Amino acid sequence: MMKIGADTKMLNFGLWKNSPTLYDAQKEMSQYITEFGEFNSAKKILDVGSGFCIPATIWKEKNPKLDIFCMDLNFSELKNGNNHIISQINSSSSEIPFFDKSFDRVIALESAQHFVPLERFFVEARRVLSDDGKLVLAIPVIKEGSLLKLGILNITWLSKKYTESYIKDTIKNTGFILRKEESIGSMVYEPFADYYIQNRKSLKEKLITTYSKRIEDLVFRSMKKMKEISEKKIIDYLLFSLDKSS
Repeated sequence: MMKIGADTKMLNFGLWKNSPTLYDAQKEMSQYITEFGEFNSAKKILDVGSGFCIPATIWKEKNPKLDIFCMDLNFSELKNGNNHIISQINSSSSEIPFFDKSFDRVIALESAQHFVPLERFFVEARRVLSDDGKLVLAIPVIKEGSLLKLGILNITWLSKKYTESYIKDTIKNTGFILRKEESIGSMVYEPFADYYIQNRKSLKEKLITTYSKRIEDLVFRSMKKMKEISEKKIIDYLLFSLDKSS
């Protein structure tokens, strides 16, 4: 739905503060993370789980002096995101192929929920960060003990269902210091679901050119469930800014 519905290769739910369309919301999320992560004071950034490198391209356009490296396990996505201004590395989040203290920012924009084991990524991120570096996360989470309440999303939400407490335990256990946190679930899931529901007719026409009507029905039901459980605070979307040291 993200690729076909927005006619873009950005793979995030979007931030819907000021955005009328999915593409605009995805771009808004990509831009907001630069402010949250203080990219203006960074020189060298590693984007882990970068997908097609579209957010990284937006960051580069905003700050041409940034040296950005995109890293993803999916080679075909990196290949399709090929460009001449961003370096691209095909590797796993648990084995980052850079020397110690190579970056002053490591970013995982809606990708860390796919990292297994998550602890290994944190350890590797801390290793490649400079002493004053930051790890920046944008990650979906679920409420503790609420797995059965996800309903159809247990099938269609294809990632790990990490809890906030698990992530914070991982932060502490891997030596990071939590400096900043934001909960933005209500500006992510509910407007994202509303966008699909309100524009279902046109989005359905696009989806069924690639997928079956049954798959589109699963998407529609998932959107309604996503809105419902977001309103009940069963799911959230968190931003974290972590310092390597005090």
